[in-house]
Amino acid sequence: MEYSALALWLSVQTAAWPVDGKAEAPKAAAKEAPKEENPARQPLSGEGKMPLSGLKPSHAVANLCVYRYPVSTNNAECQTLIDQGLGYYYSYVWIEAVRAFETACRLDPDCAMAWLFLGRACEKYGPADKHKNTAFKKAGALRDKADPRERMLIKAYLLSRGLEPGAGDGEARKKAAIKQVDELLAQFPEDQEAWYERAQLAAGGIFGGSVAGAPFYHALLGVNPLHPGANHELVHFYENIQRPSLGWKFAGKYIESSPGIPHPHHMQAHLATRLGRWDKTGKHSAIAAELEAAYQRDMGVMPKDDHQYSHHLEILLLSLTHDGKYELARKIVQQTRDAGHEHPVPWFRLAMLTQDASLALEVVDMLRKRDKQQAAWLGALWAWRSGDVARLAAEVEVLRQLRVAKKDDRKLDLMLWEAQGYLACEQGDGAGGLRLLKRCVDKTKNDFSHHAWGNGAYHMMAWGVAALRVGDASQAEEAFLEALAHDPGNAGASLGLRILSEVAGDTRKAESYSDLSKRQWARADRGALAALDGWLRGLAAAGFNRSVGPTVSRK
Repeated sequence: MEYSALALWLSVQTAAWPVDGKAEAPKAAAKEAPKEENPARQPLSGEGKMPLSGLKPSHAVANLCVYRYPVSTNNAECQTLIDQGLGYYYSYVWIEAVRAFETACRLDPDCAMAWLFLGRACEKYGPADKHKNTAFKKAGALRDKADPRERMLIKAYLLSRGLEPGAGDGEARKKAAIKQVDELLAQFPEDQEAWYERAQLAAGGIFGGSVAGAPFYHALLGVNPLHPGANHELVHFYENIQRPSLGWKFAGKYIESSPGIPHPHHMQAHLATRLGRWDKTGKHSAIAAELEAAYQRDMGVMPKDDHQYSHHLEILLLSLTHDGKYELARKIVQQTRDAGHEHPVPWFRLAMLTQDASLALEVVDMLRKRDKQQAAWLGALWAWRSGDVARLAAEVEVLRQLRVAKKDDRKLDLMLWEAQGYLACEQGDGAGGLRLLKRCVDKTKNDFSHHAWGNGAYHMMAWGVAALRVGDASQAEEAFLEALAHDPGNAGASLGLRILSEVAGDTRKAESYSDLSKRQWARADRGALAALDGWLRGLAAAGFNRSVGPTVSRK
């Protein structure tokens, strides 16, 4: 092909070159060669990109995914890239699935299953969506070269998409596709792709889908316990029905199925924050970030253009901050900056816990340019943390004014109530301030979505530390116990309960909570636990009008 292209280029140059200083007389245009009907046989563009996706060809990546699905091809490289594409597809890495499948089509242009999988991936990858039917139709045209099992699967896909004669419309297509897949499974009960498609037809799509799909995913795992798609969908499904503990084992199997892909590690971190498994969150977020960076180097992706990389760093930072690993957390902040991303709220949480005025004010100033209400909220929290009541009052007033214009903004309500609660406590109205902070707890404690990424205990802790500040032991105890119930790894709640036990003279209980806090922060930076304990003791000393152990300045 390269020789033919070179010969054509030379012939064009020769025809255009003047002969004896005179241009040749124009000749009749030659008939245009018929366009190649199989896109896989068309040459790459001048930039080396493939004709359908506009992506450069893929290459095999070692140790990516253990899933194998043999298809009718004699080209080993084609089979390798089909398996690779399926691994990416089941982790929602649509761009790489499309790249792998189109490359597989080029390696074996007559492989019907390569075309089928390319069509399926094009449906998910927006820039290639317009080519999905081209790929599906090509699979249909080549089905005679496939084996009987593959022909049945191809027909099912074409039926469900209205590309098969007599498919009908809407629900009729779905019923016809289900019937076809059921017939396939009756003959070939071990076919994994048939089970996955049957689950999809029942569930109504990805991200877990409806309960109707779950039995079919379980059946697929009976054939292959390490099927990446079934495990991934069940992780989402059990989180969606608010039963994350039931999804935990599938998260582990998902990682086992696809150890070289970042997303499975991210999914376990996803569930771990809900279940208080912060050690798993930190470990697998770090692995996800490392794998994503390796992907960037391999494929020439710029970190600033990689949203997934940014998200992995964000969750890693939340985990490190939660566990008192501040030194590493600061490094992640810098790594995020270097990659061209920003995570204002996680950065601010780190600043609050480490009393980093520079970082806190950087975040507030950053947000004032684009998010006035979040800037006022975080500005109020920092003002309270640093003891600047006048600034706290000013930020609360900004939030009040914003609330007038946004009467149905639930997030703004929470921001305003929290800031007003702190302000009331500082201005002598402890009872009123605690009512506002408890209102935040009541509005969020049963909200499953609020508990994602370790937010479940946030408002409980705000209520608890404010209760310490005003000397209300009863409310402080309730708040800290609620915090531990929603986040078993919350060392701040354990320390708060230790202080309250000391105030009550219960030495045994105080020692128990002290031991718990040490276990929770066993891997924290040296001195981090003592610093947090000292800050809380400072609040309690002011609230109970007496020294509570070793105190430190509030500022």
